Amino acid sequence: MKIAVFAGTPRDTQMGIDVLKESGFESLAYPFSKNPEEQTKLQYYSKEELESIFTEKIKDAKNKSAEKIFVYCNSLSSAVDYKKISAKENIEIITPLEAYKDVKDKKICILAANALSAYKIDKIIKDANKDADTLSIGMLRLVNLIEEKRDRQEIIEILDMKNFLKFLENIGTESLVLACTHFPYIKEELESLTSIKIIDPKDYMIKEIYKKKIVKNIFI
Repeated sequence: MKIAVFAGTPRDTQMGIDVLKESGFESLAYPFSKNPEEQTKLQYYSKEELESIFTEKIKDAKNKSAEKIFVYCNSLSSAVDYKKISAKENIEIITPLEAYKDVKDKKICILAANALSAYKIDKIIKDANKDADTLSIGMLRLVNLIEEKRDRQEIIEILDMKNFLKFLENIGTESLVLACTHFPYIKEELESLTSIKIIDPKDYMIKEIYKKKIVKNIFI
């Protein structure tokens, strides 16, 4: 199966390709921006333009025999009406957003790339979990450091993530949602510093590919 990877920058697009490669899928790369700043501006101020670009890239991917769209970017998923586009273009679009409906803890920190993405994911979680008490944070600086391919431990030190996690523990946080597909880059480092549950939507996205693939095969 060939899958088109849509993401904000070349860096997270490649991360998405790597995730699919680990699961044995062939992929096509479709970055939307050159860097995180350009991506954020496009998402905040040009929704119509962004959805037009999104649709054109789908058409190109379909012409290259892509069977599904894998949006490996929370903020991009939040900035377009992907369900409407999916129906219009008759192709399945898999995003991280559906994974957040399964977050059932009460005290949750949402760590996103920007406020638009954080707001969208906060709403998804609360719509599915009425008792959720959320803290939403946009941290573009973390995205930039990962884009620069900084050493993981260096990133932890630059952003003082140890004390950030200690703060979350002190306010009773049960789970930290990595609401940006860049952030699993430091997942293991975060897990080594805290007992807070670290939630990465990647596994959900891969399960969705397999689930849909199996269903399709049943009816062939």
